[in-house]
Amino acid sequence: MEPTPNGLYGAPPPENPSTNGDYRPRPTTPDNITVVKSGVVQTKDEMARREENSWDPVVRVYNRRWVMLLLFCLVSMSNAFQWIQYSVVSNVVKDFYDVSQMAVDWFSMVYMLTYIPLILPGTWLLDHSGLRLIGVLAASLNCAGAWLKYTGARPDLFPVAMGGQAVAAVAQVFILGMPAHVAATWFGAEQVSTACAIGVFGNQFGVAIGFVIPPLIVKPHEDDEVVEKGMKTMFLITALVTTFLLILILLFYKERPPRPPSRAQLEGQREKEGKSFLDSIWALTTNFNFVLLLISYGINVGSYYAIGTLLNQIVLSEYPDAEVEVGIIGLTLVLSGIMGSVVTGLWLDKTRIYRGTCITVYILSLTGMALFTGSMSLNQLWIVGAVAAFLGFFMTGYLPLGFEFAAELTYPESEGTSSGLLNASAQAFGIPFTILVGMVISNQGALYGNLILTGSLFIGSIITACIKADLRRQRAERNESTVEDSKEAETPDNPNRGITEEPAVVTKDERKHEAEYDKLNNDGSETGGENSGSSGHPNESCVELDDLEL
Repeated sequence: MEPTPNGLYGAPPPENPSTNGDYRPRPTTPDNITVVKSGVVQTKDEMARREENSWDPVVRVYNRRWVMLLLFCLVSMSNAFQWIQYSVVSNVVKDFYDVSQMAVDWFSMVYMLTYIPLILPGTWLLDHSGLRLIGVLAASLNCAGAWLKYTGARPDLFPVAMGGQAVAAVAQVFILGMPAHVAATWFGAEQVSTACAIGVFGNQFGVAIGFVIPPLIVKPHEDDEVVEKGMKTMFLITALVTTFLLILILLFYKERPPRPPSRAQLEGQREKEGKSFLDSIWALTTNFNFVLLLISYGINVGSYYAIGTLLNQIVLSEYPDAEVEVGIIGLTLVLSGIMGSVVTGLWLDKTRIYRGTCITVYILSLTGMALFTGSMSLNQLWIVGAVAAFLGFFMTGYLPLGFEFAAELTYPESEGTSSGLLNASAQAFGIPFTILVGMVISNQGALYGNLILTGSLFIGSIITACIKADLRRQRAERNESTVEDSKEAETPDNPNRGITEEPAVVTKDERKHEAEYDKLNNDGSETGGENSGSSGHPNESCVELDDLEL
């Protein structure tokens, strides 16, 4: 077959009366040649190689994004389970290891303490090494910590158990700040807030399981051997699950999609080129709105950490022998929080109202904390559970909201960096809140401890109201266009629906081929027809590569 004058194989078909004289040249190609919409030709091997190795300026979202999000959620869930599994049975752990209540509380607070000094190197590693290395590190440390805790499930091995918890706490450094980063790396503008909320959902679901399972397996008993058997069973299950997740991460977790999912992600990558990590930290810490969010977020989430750590002590101080009920109340607190996370994510994707949503959710968190404080003296556990559901819905719903608001305020800085600083603030507030409220509960009762948290949330509400809505990321997304893996079906009104119209960088020769191809198309369309001017291949996307010699 001889090439036509425009450099493409094939020739225009004879005029067919059934088409009303309207036809287009439909080039035929060898097996390894693909002709794209604008007339540029490329090999399939080159397409695959460019798809795999380049960050193409044409934005696109991929179906595999849901697999990446699911894998992250599972690892985050298992790590969150390990955080709370000691605290929810703190009275049993205290007697089993024969240590003080404060020593048991450090099983939770070691997560907070470890995070603060490691967040900056962890964030630097995330920015410079990417999601895959961070995912592998997190899953590996999570698995190692679980096996160490299984080994330390003996009355004389408290240091080993605490060491295992510390290793799992280091894994948390790589996990807590990732929801916003995973969402921005894999999801388009219309789904990024929802994806971030789902990422937070995974962590909260792990906390929910952590409130329920330990009281069912590890029960109070005078015989340490019975307690040891229950603890070994719980930690063995945890270790096996984390090992399985590590294998999945090694096999399937990817660095990033071949192309950016949004215009904001693309522009953010360009603007961050040549910018050092310290420059990014300086830009964040000198952003006044972000600093206000940093403080208010730390107060809210730090209060949540204190409640989760001390829930056993808070409830048992008023309702002795209610260990199982503590787990149910904790489950209610977290499950309602999961719903709150998803609802706020969907709401943000739909409305893009960040400041107003933050203020509303914060004030409702304050209201829930005040009601929780008052409900403890009513001698009705079901009321405590109902109020805990209200509190959890808004307090936990603030987690993804804070991540996304921070990403808006600090764009184009890395979402991992802003999320990491938010989490560091939460840990910094969580440690003193936990220690102070725990001491007050032991000496004065749960009422005064809860009042401290209520007052703190009141201050946080005032700070939140002072934040201005400087939505920088939205401004970068206004002209965004995305493409799904599974293209939408073309319609008579829009035959090019689902096609990426913005080309990649092209060469002069490619532009010449394209102009000749368009000229031939225009010449063919002069014969008339109601479809005149439309492309003969509406489903072929425009991906332009280097010159190909036919």
